[in-house]
Amino acid sequence: MNPDDFESRLVRQPLRAPPDRWREEILRSAEAASGPQPSTFNSQPVPWWRELLWPCPQAWAAIAAVWVVIGALHLMTFSSTEGTVARRDVTPSAAHYASLREQQRLFSELLDAPTHQPPPRPTERSKVTLPRPRSERLKTEAMV
Repeated sequence: MNPDDFESRLVRQPLRAPPDRWREEILRSAEAASGPQPSTFNSQPVPWWRELLWPCPQAWAAIAAVWVVIGALHLMTFSSTEGTVARRDVTPSAAHYASLREQQRLFSELLDAPTHQPPPRPTERSKVTLPRPRSERLKTEAMV
């Protein structure tokens, strides 16, 4: 059969109307498909913050959550130490001085140094000599 014969035969055939139930089914599916379709091209400009977070928004959200937790912990520790420092007594007590004396005594025992001995005096001061110019270098002059 020649394609021209087939086309001429199709032209001669009368058009029949589709069955009513097909027509209703086709129209229903066309209405459902005519709703908003997702498009690959979006003509609306994207905000700068969405463009920045685009590659992996979950990672950026996790980093932000970690920083929030770090900030909250910092504020909690800062406020708790602030009150204790403000109420602390600054002047040392007699017991503090006694413990320092005991530590000094133990330290001197460890070093085998006698306690309460004044430091040794220098016996003789050495003369301070200023640096002199070096005479070992020979001066050479050349005439051309």
